[in-house]
Amino acid sequence: MDILAGIDFSRTTLGHATLDVDPGRTPSILLIDDRILERECLIFRLTVAGFQVLAAMNAEDWQASVGTDTLSLILYVCDGSAEKRRRTIAGLLQAPHTHPVVVLSQSDDMANVIEAIECGARGYISSRANVDHVIAAIRFVLAGGVFVPASSMLAARKARVDPAADPAWQSNFTAKQMAVLEGIRRGKPNKVIAYELNMCESTVKVHVRNVMKKLKARNRTELAFKATEMTL
Repeated sequence: MDILAGIDFSRTTLGHATLDVDPGRTPSILLIDDRILERECLIFRLTVAGFQVLAAMNAEDWQASVGTDTLSLILYVCDGSAEKRRRTIAGLLQAPHTHPVVVLSQSDDMANVIEAIECGARGYISSRANVDHVIAAIRFVLAGGVFVPASSMLAARKARVDPAADPAWQSNFTAKQMAVLEGIRRGKPNKVIAYELNMCESTVKVHVRNVMKKLKARNRTELAFKATEMTL
């Protein structure tokens, strides 16, 4: 189950104003989705949740077929194309209306989330979310917040903490240096490494100095740490 988190950015540099929503009026949502079956299912669930739902196949002709005066929010279902998403969000946010836009997309990559928010969207929901999460996100945005998937934030944080190992790093070392480095990574002393590799201990020391220089390690412990990190 995808976990979603609402984050209130209304007081941040994004500069979104709190929405003026009449609590006595049924929120009216414009759903833009060119998938017929999915659109009808989403309309049904949103209606059951207490929203008035209008629908359009695409963003190009929605103003011609749907009145804008009573809209509270636009829910735009994106097919995942970054260029189309940027262009559509920009079109939906054009004057004279100022309806908040929430994007529902297949991609939950953090770069796409940030880009959509920077383009002016008030929310970004992964299509892996269930309908209850979608409804919660819409209500959060109507209350004045900006909604983003917590799963995207956690994935982005993990990518920063645990960068993917680059298999090309091994090409910087000779076979003997790699063997010595593996021994250091396993915590073996030079004498044991020399015995196992059938070489002089002084030769091992030369290899150790060379690999330390290549990995910019200040000591043997840091060298072992870097070797372990790069082989994960």
